[in-house]
Amino acid sequence: MILGGYTDGTPRSYNAPVLTDLNPQQQEAVSHSNGPLLIFAGAGSGKTRVITHRIAWLINEGIAEPEHILAVTFTRKAAGEMKERVRVLLSSSQEEKKTARTAAGRLPYIGTFHSFGAVMLRHDGAKLGIPPGFSIFDPDDSLHVVKQVMEDRNYDKKQFNPTTIRGNISSAKNEMISPEEYVKFVQSPFEEIVADVYPRYEAELRSQGAVDFDDLQILPVKLFEEYPEVQKTYNDRYPYILVDEYQDTNMVQYKLVKLLTGENKNICVVGDDDQGIYSWRGATIKNILSFERDFPGTKVVRLEKNYRSSRNILHAAQSVISNNSERASKDLWTDAAHGERVTVYEARNDRDESAYIVRQIESHVRGGGAYKDIGVLYRINAQSRAIEEELLKSAIPYRLVGGVRFYERMEVKDMLAYLRFFANPQDEVSFQRIINVPPRKIGKKSIDTLRSVAREVSGGTINAGQLCLVMWAMTKGTVNWETYLPGGSIDESVIHAIEKSEAVGDIKQKHADVISLFGRLYEKSKKVNVREFLDEIIESVKYEDWIDDDTPQAQSRLENLYELKVVAEKHAPLGPRDSLLAFLEDVALVEQDQESEDVDTGSDDSVTLMTVHAAKGLEFEVVCMVGMEEGLFPHARSFTSRSELEEERRLCYVGITRAKNRLFITFADNRKTYGGVADRIPSRFVSEIPTDLTAFSSWN
Repeated sequence: MILGGYTDGTPRSYNAPVLTDLNPQQQEAVSHSNGPLLIFAGAGSGKTRVITHRIAWLINEGIAEPEHILAVTFTRKAAGEMKERVRVLLSSSQEEKKTARTAAGRLPYIGTFHSFGAVMLRHDGAKLGIPPGFSIFDPDDSLHVVKQVMEDRNYDKKQFNPTTIRGNISSAKNEMISPEEYVKFVQSPFEEIVADVYPRYEAELRSQGAVDFDDLQILPVKLFEEYPEVQKTYNDRYPYILVDEYQDTNMVQYKLVKLLTGENKNICVVGDDDQGIYSWRGATIKNILSFERDFPGTKVVRLEKNYRSSRNILHAAQSVISNNSERASKDLWTDAAHGERVTVYEARNDRDESAYIVRQIESHVRGGGAYKDIGVLYRINAQSRAIEEELLKSAIPYRLVGGVRFYERMEVKDMLAYLRFFANPQDEVSFQRIINVPPRKIGKKSIDTLRSVAREVSGGTINAGQLCLVMWAMTKGTVNWETYLPGGSIDESVIHAIEKSEAVGDIKQKHADVISLFGRLYEKSKKVNVREFLDEIIESVKYEDWIDDDTPQAQSRLENLYELKVVAEKHAPLGPRDSLLAFLEDVALVEQDQESEDVDTGSDDSVTLMTVHAAKGLEFEVVCMVGMEEGLFPHARSFTSRSELEEERRLCYVGITRAKNRLFITFADNRKTYGGVADRIPSRFVSEIPTDLTAFSSWN
C-alpha cells in the first residue's frame, strides 16, 4: 500500500505490522494523530515499542515527514535503540533497509537532550556569543575552572570545597538562576563565595569558547526566550515532538520541551511517575503529573499490561507502590502465570545474607539456568563488598554495573595506600598516591625534587617516603633508624649526608607539616590495631572533610569508608602491626582473586551486581534485592521527608519490577556498620507485600 511520498518523490511504503502487533491500548497511543498525548507506560508495558511505533505510524500515514519529528530521551544507548527500531519499522524489505541506513535525512532526529542542545548551539549559538566550534567541558574540566577562579580570588580551597561550589553553581543553572539572580538568594558566607565565583566561572567558560553540560540545556532555552524568531524556526522544523522518560525531566528540560512545542501542541510524552527516582539530579515527577494542566485537551492513554513479570511479582510491586499518595492511578496486570511466590529471607547477618544469595545462584545454575539470568540489586554501592567476596570465594563470575569494584574505588584505594605505606615505607607507589591526598599544595615538581634528593643523599638506598620518615626522626633526635626503615638500616655516611644536605633542609622547612604528619602516623601504626589506625588516618588527614561535599556521591564515598572499617574490624583482635599486616594480606588476596583467570568477571555469562538506580530499564529472570532494612532501604535520610520516602518506595518498585520469574528479598537481623554491629529491622516495604504472595524463610 502506497500513501503519499517523500519530498524527493520516493514512494512511501506502509508498514502494516506497525499496528497489528500491538495491544488495544498501545494501538490507541500509536495512532493518535494530533494534539497533546500523555502515555502512562507502566513497568514492562512496552514503552519503547510504543514510542518507536508511533514515530513510524506518523511517517507511514503521511502525517509527518521524518525530518519534522524530534524525539528526545536521556541516554545515548536508549536513543540508539530507538533509532534502530525506527529504521527497521520504516523498512518493508531488505533493500529498503539498506536505503534507510544511508538516507539519514529520511529519519527523524532521535537523540538525548544534551546532544540536541549541542546541535542547536552549533547552528545558532553565535547569537549568544557561543562560537560554532565551542568546546564542551566535562565535570573535571568545569571543576578545574572553578579551582582556577578560586585561586585568582585567593579563596582557601580547604575551607571552601571547590566541588561543592561547582555543585551549587550547577544546581543554580538547572533552576534557571543566573549569576545576577543568585545574589538575591545568598544567606550564608559560603553562598557569598558561590555568588562571587559563579559569574567569573561563566566568564572564564566564555573566554575559552566553552560550555559545560548544564549549558547544553540552559542556553537553548535562553536562545528561544531572547530570539523568538529562532524558536519559530524550530517550531516549524519540528511540529511533532516526542519525549521519552518524561518523569525524569528537570525544570530546564521541561521549559525547553514547552518552547520546542510552541503553538503546535503536537507533543507526545511517555513515562511512568511510579519510576521517578532521580530527584537528586533535579528531576521532578510533577512535570508528568501536571502535563494535562500544562497542555489542555491532552489525550491520556494508560499502558497497564505488563509483558515482563509473573503475576505474583507484579502484584507485589503494585502492593508496595500503592502506598504512595503522589502518583497517577494505574492498575498493572498480566496474563502470565502466577509463578513462584516472592521469597523473603531473614539472614542472621550480612555474611549469612551473601552466603544465601550464593546458594540461590548455585541452585539456579544447577537447574539449567545461566549466571547472566541473575541480577543482585542493593541500595548503596558499599553493599557490594560482602557479596563480591562471597562470589569470589565460590568462583562465581560477576560483573559490577554502575561503579567499580569495592577495592578499586578511589576512597578505598586512597586508604589502602596509606595503610600499605605505613606498613612498608619502601612502597613508593603508595607514597606517591598519598603524598598529595587530600591536596597539600605539593606539586609534581616538589615530589620529583623529594625523590631526587632521596636518591642523591642515600646513594639510591632509600626512597622519598623513607626520607620523610628519616627527617621526622631527625627532628626528634632519634638514632634507631631501623625503627623508621623496617627491613633495612642506614649507614653513618647516609645519615651524615642527610644532616648536611641543604636540599633536605629546604624540604624540611617547606613541608614541615607533611613530614610531621607522616612521622606521627607511622609511630601510631605501631601502637594501635588496624581499625583504630584507619580511624586515626582518616581523622588526621581530614579525609572525610575533603570528600564530603554534600552530594549523593559524597554520601556513597563516606559509606564506602565505613564499610572498609567494618572489614578492618575483623583483624583488630590481632593487635598493633600484626592486625595491619593481616588486613593488607587479606585484601591483597581478594584483589588477586578479582584478577584471576578462573573468575572471569567480564564474561558474558556473569551475575550482575548493581544499585537499584542503575537497574532501571533492565530486566532479569531472577532478581535478588538485598539489605531490605529500615535505614538502608528506605535510606535513613528519607525518614524526615514524605516526598523522599515516596521516592524510596518508587525505587523499591523499580527493583521489584526488574524481575521476570523469581524474586528474592533479603534482610539481616544485624549488620556490621561504622561503629560496630547494629541490630536491624525489616524494611517497611517488605511488610507492604501481602503475605499470600511471599514464601518466608529464616536462618534460625
